[in-house]
Amino acid sequence: MSTEQTASPQRPGERTGDMGAGQKLQGRLGTASIVFMVLAAAAPLTIFLASPVNLLISNGPGIVFDYLAGAVIMMVFAAGYAVMTVHVKKAGAFYSYISAALGRRVGVGAGFLAAGSYFAMQSGIYAYFGYSLNGLVVQFFGKSAPNMPWWCWGLVALAAVSWLGYHNIDLSARVLGVALLLEVLVIVILDATILIRGGGDEGISATSVFTHDAITSGSLSLGILFGLSVSLGFEATAVFRDEARDPSRTIPRAVYITVAISGTFYALAMWAYIQAYGADGIVGAVSTDPGGIVYATTTEYVGQVLTDVMRVLAVTSMVACTLSYHNILARYLHSLGSSVLPQGLTRVHPRYASPHTASLVTSGVALLMLIGWTLTGFDPVSQILPWQIAVGTACFVILLIGTSVSIIVFFRRNPELERRRWPVLVSPVLSIVLNVVLLVLVTRSFSTLSGTSSAVVNWSLKAAPLVLVAAGVITATCVKKLRPERYAALDDHGTADGAQQPGAPSEDGPAASHPGLVS
Repeated sequence: MSTEQTASPQRPGERTGDMGAGQKLQGRLGTASIVFMVLAAAAPLTIFLASPVNLLISNGPGIVFDYLAGAVIMMVFAAGYAVMTVHVKKAGAFYSYISAALGRRVGVGAGFLAAGSYFAMQSGIYAYFGYSLNGLVVQFFGKSAPNMPWWCWGLVALAAVSWLGYHNIDLSARVLGVALLLEVLVIVILDATILIRGGGDEGISATSVFTHDAITSGSLSLGILFGLSVSLGFEATAVFRDEARDPSRTIPRAVYITVAISGTFYALAMWAYIQAYGADGIVGAVSTDPGGIVYATTTEYVGQVLTDVMRVLAVTSMVACTLSYHNILARYLHSLGSSVLPQGLTRVHPRYASPHTASLVTSGVALLMLIGWTLTGFDPVSQILPWQIAVGTACFVILLIGTSVSIIVFFRRNPELERRRWPVLVSPVLSIVLNVVLLVLVTRSFSTLSGTSSAVVNWSLKAAPLVLVAAGVITATCVKKLRPERYAALDDHGTADGAQQPGAPSEDGPAASHPGLVS
C-alpha cells in the first residue's frame, strides 16, 4: 500500500485544530486503504474457516453459488448507494442518507440501529477471540501454558484495538492491510495446492457446484443469507468520507470494489476448496469435523507448518475485524455527536487527527459489554457469538431496506441531481424486494442463525433492532425539545461546503425539493 493511498500522518506537535467539539475529520485515504479496512472487517480467514459449517446447514456445495448471489444482491443495492454518496456529503452512511430523505427522527433511529449492530457483532467476536486464543496457546505450549478464561484474552484484544483506534487512521489502515494480505495469502496457497494436485477422488470440475442438484441440495434461502453476510460492513466505505481523498470519486469506487471482491473471492476460494472432496463428497467430509476440516485439509495438502500459521492468522483475523468495527463505530458516534449525542464526541485529536473521544467511548462500551457477557456465564462459542451475529445480520438487512427507500425518496425530490433511472429507481426497488424477502428468511431461520431453540432468547434477539430504532427516535425527539439548536445540526453537519443538503428533512420530516445546493 503506497503512502499516497493512506491518510497523511500528522507530525509530532502538528495541530489540525484544538481539542474543542464540532471538528470535522480530515485525511487523505485512497480507494485501496478504504477497501482494505472494510474487507478486513469481514475477517476473510474467519469466514473461510466457517464456510464448511455454513454449507453443512444450508445447501452444501451450492455455497459457491450463494456467495455469488449475495454479491449480486449487494451490487444491485450499491448502484443507488454509490450515487447517494456523491450527493449527500456526510460521513454517517446509512444514518445520513436516511435522515436526508425520511426525516431526522427516522435517520437517528437508523444511526442507533447501525451502531448497535456493530457493537453487537464486535462483542461477539471479542468473546470468540478469547476462546480461540486460549485454545491456541494451550495447543502450542501444552500443559505449561496458562489456561486463562476467555474474557482475559478478550481484554487483551480490546486493549490492542483501543490503542490502535485512538491513533491516526493511517496506522489502522496499514495494520489492517497487512492482516488482510496475510489472510488472503494462506487461503490462496491452500487452494492453489489443491488445484495443482488435481483435487480429490472426483478430480476438478468447474461446473459441478453449479448444477441444479448442488444448488438446491439443502436450504438455498439460508445459503443466500450467508452469501449476503460476507458483505456485512461494506457501507462503511461512506463512513470514512471525511478522511477520504476526493470522496466523490473515492467512495463510489470503494463501494463497488468492496462488494465485487468480497463475493467473487469467497466464491472462488470455496470452489477451489470443494475440489479437495468433490461436490458429491464435501458434505460427508465436513460432517465428520465441521470446525476442524479446513485445518485437516491444509495439513493433508500443504503441511503442518501452514496449518499452524493459519491457526495464528485466524486469531489475528478477529483482531483485525474488531479494529475495523471499532473505527467504524467511532465515526458513527462522531457523526451522531454533531446532533443528538454529547457534543464532546466530535472532538478531533490535535496530533493524530482521530475522533479520539468517540474512540474512547467506543472502547468503554465494548468493555461494559464484555463485562456483561462475562457475568452472565454464557458460552462464547455456542451462545454469545451466534446471538450477536444473528442480531447484526437482522439489523443490516433492515438498514438496506430503509436506505433503498431513502434513495428513491431523495431523488424523487431532487430529480435534477441524477437523470439515470437505474441507480435512483430501478435498483433501489429491486433491492427493496430482494431484501424484504431476505428479512423474511432471517426471521424464519432465526433459530438456525442464533444457534438456540429457546423462544425467549430468539424473540428477545428479534426485538433488539426495534429497541435500537425506538431508542434513536426517542433520543431525537428529546433533543429537539431540549436542545433545538443541536437538533437542527442534523441538516448541515458534514457537508462539503457547509450548505444544507438538497432534499434535507425539515424539522418534522422530509422537506420539499431543495435544488442547487450540492457543490
